[in-house]
Amino acid sequence: MRLVAIVLAIVLVAAACQGKGREAAPRNESGSAPPPVADAVVAADALVLPPEDGQKKPDEPEAPDPGKVIAELGAVPAWQAVIDRAQLLSRRGQRGAVYGRVGPAILVADKAIDAGLVATPYMWLVDDTEGNGALGIRVKLEGKAKEGDRVAIDGAWDLDAERRWFWRVEKVTAVPAAAPSDLKEPPLAAPSHVIANGELPSGARTISLAKDGDAVYFQIVGPAPTTEGDGWQVADELGNPTFALMNLPGERASYGGQDMKQPDERWALRRGQTYWVRIGKVRKRGADKPALVNARTAPVRVM
Repeated sequence: MRLVAIVLAIVLVAAACQGKGREAAPRNESGSAPPPVADAVVAADALVLPPEDGQKKPDEPEAPDPGKVIAELGAVPAWQAVIDRAQLLSRRGQRGAVYGRVGPAILVADKAIDAGLVATPYMWLVDDTEGNGALGIRVKLEGKAKEGDRVAIDGAWDLDAERRWFWRVEKVTAVPAAAPSDLKEPPLAAPSHVIANGELPSGARTISLAKDGDAVYFQIVGPAPTTEGDGWQVADELGNPTFALMNLPGERASYGGQDMKQPDERWALRRGQTYWVRIGKVRKRGADKPALVNARTAPVRVM
């Protein structure tokens, strides 16, 4: 309003000056003054003025922080519930919450009538924090969420009639979407510990030349780790000394040593076979110790 008053004052002063100019204007030969020039009429409400402090847009709600929402729910990544299974058993009255992205329905072979794959009551809850889609758990959603949703699910582990672990659902809560992955490889269509066959990707290096974030190929040169988290002994080829200890997606020791994983929840690699994965950081520990490496993608058998 103050600025509008100032502008109006300027307009009035200008108009007064124009009037004085007409009174002092020279007369023509007949002695009469020339015809007056029409005054400009300036309507105050027609002035386009910038706002004094700039136009303020209505406050827009901030996008919720995924980490904060998940922390408030007390949820852990889907695969962490596999690691912590001994503390999340329904039969013991234990409870917890897991989160991830709802994947496709789980299909199994129908052995009775040899009719191919048939649907089960379960869907995958895919861990979207590690493994690039290779890690997931069975959940019995019963229509409480659909494929593609990112959710946190309260519940506990239970065994079905086939003695397979599944997460019994008590409550489903939507959570914000995860940040996009920086991995070049597309995620798996569905979680699986079945090792696929494939070719080496462009730019893959042998493990001994690996740099952070590389696609690397290697051979297993030692026995399988006795405890998950100890790492697979890998080198460029069988016969070479161990260059690194590699942990595959989801491999880490269970709390208290109570490992309750089933066979289809473990990686099975063969000694002398070539595989490739994309890795994270290469942690070197000196010339006399193997480096430590974590795989970010599922192993692929090189044919």
